[in-house]
Parts: sequence; C-alpha cells; structure tokens
Amino acid sequence: MVTILYRQRHGYDVRIYTKDHPPAHAHVWKGEKNLQIDLMTLEVSDNRGYNIREIKQIRNLVVNNRELLLNVWKTLHESGN
Repeated sequence: MVTILYRQRHGYDVRIYTKDHPPAHAHVWKGEKNLQIDLMTLEVSDNRGYNIREIKQIRNLVVNNRELLLNVWKTLHESGN
C-alpha cells in the first residue's frame, strides 16, 4: 500500500495498493470510512460509510489529482510490484 495523498482537504487519505487488481482505482480513507473509486470513470465500487456530499468531495479530489494517481498506479502495477 502506498498513501499518495495524505490528509488532503477534508481529511482524506488516498491510497493505492501494490498488489491490487485492475481496473486502475484508489482507496480513500477517513477514519473508519473507506471507499474504492475507479480512476477513469469515477465510479464508486465499494462504499463503507461516506454520504453523497463526501463522495462528491472525493470525486473532485480524484479529478484534481488524476494524472498523479494514474501515474502511480501504472508505476506500481506495470513494474510487477
């Protein structure tokens, strides 16, 4: 696991796991809440505790950092780590 964005606006941590499955996605944590979001479509595939307002904030965070997140995903998964 690599934390890419730590304690961003609204306190979100954005992580990409090194031994994870496609498609490219990130896990967003805040306390005990977490979700998985596709980096291309912005679809949430797993949500544990976030409300609609928070999901909108998370989508904005991902959009604003998409290039960085996709580059990290590619580096971690294309290198076979």
